[in-house]
Amino acid sequence: MNRNYEILDKLTILTPLIPNSTQHPMDSPKNKGMRDWLVFIRTVEAGSLSVAAKEMNMTAGAVSKIISRLEEYTCTSLLIRDTHGIELTIAGRLAYNKALEITGLFGDLLEELRNPQKQIRGVLKLSVPVILAEFLANNWAQEFMEKWPGTQIQLDARESSELSQDVPDLDNLILRSGRPENENIVYRELPGLKVVLIATQEYIDNNGCPLHPTDLAQHNVFNLRHNGFGTTLKFSRGNENYELDNINNSALSSNNHLSLINLCIEGKGITLGTPGWLKSNYAKQAKLVTLMPEWILEQVPVYLVWRPRKIYSPLFIAFRDYIEKRWKER
Repeated sequence: MNRNYEILDKLTILTPLIPNSTQHPMDSPKNKGMRDWLVFIRTVEAGSLSVAAKEMNMTAGAVSKIISRLEEYTCTSLLIRDTHGIELTIAGRLAYNKALEITGLFGDLLEELRNPQKQIRGVLKLSVPVILAEFLANNWAQEFMEKWPGTQIQLDARESSELSQDVPDLDNLILRSGRPENENIVYRELPGLKVVLIATQEYIDNNGCPLHPTDLAQHNVFNLRHNGFGTTLKFSRGNENYELDNINNSALSSNNHLSLINLCIEGKGITLGTPGWLKSNYAKQAKLVTLMPEWILEQVPVYLVWRPRKIYSPLFIAFRDYIEKRWKER
């Protein structure tokens, strides 16, 4: 959940989405000033009235009305709206930056008022690649919630390589491959991701088993377009190193790891797999085989990423450290 979502929740826009939530006096619908600025921030970050409306469980008309109300109140135009989306005016950029500071401070105030004992509770979003969401992160999130009953973890599967200041998930936690390049974010480097080439026994029986990286040119090797993977496979065996670029240009490529693994399970070709995932019952039932085990593929760098802020909630700190620990133990 976006940091601004957390505050919006406390201001009643998202309160119905959280079971057993109770309204605090500061959540009064009369508190429109702060709520309107939070909607403005989310709209800017979404780049679209309709997208922002969907993510906040509102109508596009309601979002448009709020933006107009802010413009009337400030006596200036904040957004330029057209069929291609929205664009900030000079005044809008100033308003956005200042509103981020003010709403951040307001969120910290609410946290201190409502949680003076620094209890681990509340709602947080974790965004991970699809394959991790289905086979690892789902269990991690469930175990954390069982350990801390007052918490709610929202797990999002996310394959996009886009990572900038305007990505809303940065107000929570992202586990991703590939080093972030944005200077406005914070990250921790985790142990790299080990990957291997996998195929079914059926595929090997029908197409032969590659013994050397050069043999892969004769096979259907799916290309994973994802952060940190790139198009070059780098192999090492003792003192011997070998690199392959664009092994098979006619093979399917995808940014969704699981989509390629499912094709691999159907005996359609060879693809990358991760040892952690290969321990799952799903992978065992598919009878997947690791190819050329003596050749070691270069590890993929992995990072925990989040947006910097002055105060981090006890929930954020506990969950961030917990995910790092579980990744190292996987």
